[in-house]
Amino acid sequence: MRLNLIQPHLTLKSLALTIAVLFTFSCSHTKENENSTPAEITVLSEYIFSPTTEISTQIEQTLIAAKSQNKQALFVLGAQWCHDSRGLAQKFSTPQMQAILKNNYQVLFIDVGYLEKGFDVVKQFNLPVYYGTPTVIIVEPNSAKILNRSTMQKWLSADNVPLTEYIKYFDSFASNNKKAAKVSIPMQAYLSEINKFEQQQALRLKKAYGVVGPLLKQYKESENKESSSEFFNKWQQVQGFRYRIQDDIQTLITQAKSNVAAGTSEPLTLPTYPAFTWE
Repeated sequence: MRLNLIQPHLTLKSLALTIAVLFTFSCSHTKENENSTPAEITVLSEYIFSPTTEISTQIEQTLIAAKSQNKQALFVLGAQWCHDSRGLAQKFSTPQMQAILKNNYQVLFIDVGYLEKGFDVVKQFNLPVYYGTPTVIIVEPNSAKILNRSTMQKWLSADNVPLTEYIKYFDSFASNNKKAAKVSIPMQAYLSEINKFEQQQALRLKKAYGVVGPLLKQYKESENKESSSEFFNKWQQVQGFRYRIQDDIQTLITQAKSNVAAGTSEPLTLPTYPAFTWE
């Protein structure tokens, strides 16, 4: 999720202008737009993020059910405070998506609170951290491998993704009979290096969530919904970092594939990032 924060130093006049602009854009989606989700769509109860202490059991049951029904397991990490999580839930509730999900997926929505939960969930599927909300994970239940690792980032802006793209995307992963591509030894070495790099950055991101999470909760639960300058500055740093990591990882994978195809063993150019102001 990309939070649209109002900077604390905005004047009343500029704030009014900002609201007017946002209102104008919000009214631009008419019902004739085939990519929009009709406002009258009611979110189904299973797509509401609710705190639970039984998440491990629910994940296990989801995998077992997916396996027995020859479906994919689909986990969504999100929160009710997250605009994009709610947008995804609404599109999942449309008749078009229900036709795909009911026939091909066993779905489980997982509440991450204010970014303090969910780490044990992704670790179970060899993902070092989740990069935001919502995080959409499609898992092949027999191998417990993530099938959509390279395209997970797009769902952080789920509310802006057209319904037609939802349909195309989830239909493309519907078959669990796809065979995994065989990975060469040189590529395995590169992937091991990339994984180590991601693990290191994931530790920083998880610690960063511990810093911004309480501030996020304070902001979301405040009566006037105004962000403090402290939260605004820290959230901007974390948001930029988590998006850049994912882009850089895909760039590294592309570089590795190119090297393998060319028969070279050139070292990868691992990126570096500036320290957070609180580090």
